[in-house]
Amino acid sequence: MTSPLHELSVVVALAAPLILVSFLPSDLTADQQRGAAVAPAPCIGSERERRSESSVDDGEIRWTDKTRYDTARKHALEVWQFNGARIKLRPDSATTVNDLEFRDYRGGAADRAAVAQYVRDSGTAATDYVRFNRDKMDGRSRAFMNSAAAHELGHALGLCHKTGRVLSLMWTDIASPPITSPQAVDKANYNALWR
Repeated sequence: MTSPLHELSVVVALAAPLILVSFLPSDLTADQQRGAAVAPAPCIGSERERRSESSVDDGEIRWTDKTRYDTARKHALEVWQFNGARIKLRPDSATTVNDLEFRDYRGGAADRAAVAQYVRDSGTAATDYVRFNRDKMDGRSRAFMNSAAAHELGHALGLCHKTGRVLSLMWTDIASPPITSPQAVDKANYNALWR
């Protein structure tokens, strides 16, 4: 049986120029290649995983949406509710405070323009945002859009970017084919943050 990572490459697309970067299975540890439980991975650069950097409020994220990318939003909400997930992702209601809003913007199609972004507002009872750049999202495959949405929701859950040495949804790049759900290392980091 051929490894699903046999020919995985990366398209830098979230916040950097669109380029194709090869990623070989040999770059992964033996545990990652065979799907064994993995330890949490460190953040890149000066990034840190902190509850205070998330949209989580009392064990949940209440969300609203004003996006044309409903399929990607629904996918992201679904994949982050994996078995054992502690943080509940629920629609906002008339009696709750909105924690996160999904919305679109026109950010341009330049190489440095982000595909999507998580925008944190640190004010009391403030709403954070997952924003989709229509200029970069339109015309992309469903898997690409699902990857971008799930990645940004990972940030709303407090997760940081990971290096290319671990198989992660939280890479700064969108893989080709796209990684569309949290991987073992993403779940390990999530569980370490929210245990």
